[in-house]
Amino acid sequence: MERKQLSARQLLFEVYSLLKDRLNGKEIKLPPETIVEIASAYRCGKRRIGYTGYETAILSENDKEWVVAFGTKCGGYPANPYNCDIAAILISHDGKSDEEVAKEIYKALKRGSYFSNSLIYAMADGQLFTSKYSQFGQKVFELLRPKVQKFRAPNLEIDSRYFTMDLVDLHSAVESTAQYKPEFAVSLFVTFCEVLAL
Repeated sequence: MERKQLSARQLLFEVYSLLKDRLNGKEIKLPPETIVEIASAYRCGKRRIGYTGYETAILSENDKEWVVAFGTKCGGYPANPYNCDIAAILISHDGKSDEEVAKEIYKALKRGSYFSNSLIYAMADGQLFTSKYSQFGQKVFELLRPKVQKFRAPNLEIDSRYFTMDLVDLHSAVESTAQYKPEFAVSLFVTFCEVLAL
């Protein structure tokens, strides 16, 4: 029986779960205020901010001390176009308590606003992006661009006249919520392992 198509959030959470298994590390609970600015707007002279929030992070037990976290949108209306992301940061966690590590992760994520620590992020309509300002953006884009089309659901309605100007777009604008083939999770996982040298 063929698995059903995945929403962007289901897809990224499955990739995060695969990375969690690969890192073979401890899950650290983060402070409740672990949020990162992803969007802002002014309305009636007042600034509103959209965030991505992270509840937990996985510490790598491999040679490189990567921390990977799954974030979801929160905060004001500027976050509405977004859905979720997978962020990765390098920190040294040898000999530190869970509380010390959680604080260090919190600080590192806070410095990474506007998806600069994100391997990939999903929009509310299911589109997938990597930021050209991300430390991983160019490499992820190069690795995914040739294969992303074959993993998109065949019934997806595309309007190729529209592209996003300030982001590295993995595909054109969609007119319905994007769905992905389940096997794309493994492909993304392999791509991110290559990017992070896991």
